[in-house]
Amino acid sequence: MMSRILLQAIVTVIALTLSYALAADTRTLPEDPLNSVMWDNLAGRFFPGEVVIDQRVKVVGPHDAEDQMQVPITVDATALDNVVEIVALADLNPIPHILTLHPTRAQAFIGFRVKLEQASPIRVGVKTSDGVWHVNGIYVTAAGGGCTAPALAHGIDNWYQTLGETRALFRRETENSARLSMRMRHPMDTGLAPGIPVFYMNTVEVTSPAGDELARVELFEPISENPTLTLKPLVEDKLDELLVYARDTEANEFNFTLPVTETIKN
Repeated sequence: MMSRILLQAIVTVIALTLSYALAADTRTLPEDPLNSVMWDNLAGRFFPGEVVIDQRVKVVGPHDAEDQMQVPITVDATALDNVVEIVALADLNPIPHILTLHPTRAQAFIGFRVKLEQASPIRVGVKTSDGVWHVNGIYVTAAGGGCTAPALAHGIDNWYQTLGETRALFRRETENSARLSMRMRHPMDTGLAPGIPVFYMNTVEVTSPAGDELARVELFEPISENPTLTLKPLVEDKLDELLVYARDTEANEFNFTLPVTETIKN
């Protein structure tokens, strides 16, 4: 006979499933060009409001990933005006949310590397100031295990001693914009590898020397080990340096000043 505890558990699961179904997204979403089984779910979770498929959101990456631990992706939404937020997702990852960019005083552009657990759409939503989400993406074929394999850092006895070590380049591209590329040492543990708890860099902020925010990136577990980011902050003519602040889930903080055209190692 079924135990009372098991019966209660089954009833609870059914009740939660029904409540989720009743609370599901009732919007009429555009047809997903990537035919992902996760489209309705992810749109409901991450893109509240009006959603349109927009080819002006350019998502560039490999069709076949050579390394599922380090898949390079570039997002360019500079064809859109008044961008306030960019959200990147890997539909079929166990943790789909890759990052969120707030381009406060920066172009709607970001480059990064992501871990993939399996072949998956890489989906990007770009929110403009009118509340509309402009969505586009690509499909990347990858071998399995990118999110559940331990970081390579754990094969090094003293990996913690280089935590936060940074190499970065900041160079002016035009009179009012610059390109900032950085790589910071961090294992970016997802918490899905056996015996290794979650531990990842979750915030990168770029400001002027006066403290004005230029760009803020919220990072999540799928970002690759030793995060590599490319941003395009808007800079004044006389601005010759930027400040970068980063923080991880264990409250470690990393700060450095980055002069124009100078490569540094912290």
